[in-house]
Amino acid sequence: MRITRDIKWAAALFLLPASVIVVAPGGPGATRAGEYDWLDAMVQAVIVEQTKEGAAGSVFAPYVSQLALVRTHLINGESEAVYRAMNRFMEMLQAREEGISDEAADRLFDYCYVVTPARYHDVSRHLNRLSQYQFTTSIG
Repeated sequence: MRITRDIKWAAALFLLPASVIVVAPGGPGATRAGEYDWLDAMVQAVIVEQTKEGAAGSVFAPYVSQLALVRTHLINGESEAVYRAMNRFMEMLQAREEGISDEAADRLFDYCYVVTPARYHDVSRHLNRLSQYQFTTSIG
C-alpha cells in the first residue's frame, strides 16, 4: 500500500518533538513499551500529508494539536477522554476542517482505522464509510 510506504519513509526522515515524551521510570505516567506506537504512527501520517502539501501544510496544525490532546489523555490513563478526542479527530477529517484536501482527509481517516485500537475510536464510522464505498463502486 502506498500510504504505508509513505508513512515508513516519513518516519525515517522526520521527528516530531511533540510526539516524544520523556517519562520517569516507574512514575505515574510510566507505560509499557510500544503503548503509544499507534498514536506515533497516526502523528507521522499527518506529518506525511503535511509534507505533501508543502507551504499549505499549516492547515494540518490543528490535527497535530488534536493528536497531542489524545496523547495527554492517554498518558493520564483517561480512556474515555482518548475515545472522545480521537472521535473529534475523525470529525475534523470528515468535515475537511481547515480546508485539507479530500484525498488527504480520506487517507488519514482510513489509516486511523488501521492503526488506532478499537477501544479508542468509533469503528462504525469506518465500517459505514467502507460499506458506502463498496456499494457505490461499480464493477466494470
